[in-house]
Amino acid sequence: MSAKLESELAKANQELALLKAEYEEFVYIISHDLSAPLRQVQSFSEIIANTHNGNFDDKTKRHFGLIIRGATQASQMLKAMSYYSRLNTRAKPFALFDCNMSIAKALDNLSSLISDSGASITLDDFPEIIGDEEQITILFQQLIHNALTYQKAGTKPIISISFTNNVDAWQFSIKDNGIGVPENLREKIFKVLRRGVSDKKYPGLGMGLAYASKILQRHRGSINLVNSVEGAIFTFKIAKELPYG
Repeated sequence: MSAKLESELAKANQELALLKAEYEEFVYIISHDLSAPLRQVQSFSEIIANTHNGNFDDKTKRHFGLIIRGATQASQMLKAMSYYSRLNTRAKPFALFDCNMSIAKALDNLSSLISDSGASITLDDFPEIIGDEEQITILFQQLIHNALTYQKAGTKPIISISFTNNVDAWQFSIKDNGIGVPENLREKIFKVLRRGVSDKKYPGLGMGLAYASKILQRHRGSINLVNSVEGAIFTFKIAKELPYG
């Protein structure tokens, strides 16, 4: 590669990094600045609804309920978008860590949901890997949470977490016996605020898989949904050769 081409490539990469930083900062500022007025709408609507509830007819009560739920959901979405925009800018340096400990932390954070659902979870003995341990814990937590949550009524979750030692990457799989994902949504579910289920049956924002995808991009990996007769199998890769130390 010529010196001129190397210089142009370096300049393009620098400009791309700057644009990415500006975008992430823009998303954070917008979400942060909109949160305050939304909290006001929510708070004052609740005050009015609670104080004057006896004077309202059923239609007005329903309207206030819609206002409060809408403001609450919008606040949650802004908070999630702010967190998403900061996944890279507030990331920690890569280090060598025990993946078993990361998964144990994720399971501990989900202990109430695991207990309430009566879930059965089987695990491999995982290796030490290079990465951002905090982000990898979030990654496992989001995927396990989905496996626990998206279940048919009356079904106890059965979850299997395994890994394969590939040449250039660690490949992990999380298999469940849940409701699965419709064929036409299997690409969309990894995008921000996109879901594969009804909000009424399964409350949520549609950010878990977007978090996972963004974390894996930083770790030079990827995530896919594999077809399954029952439930879903999410497989993801984390590159072995990551700079650390």
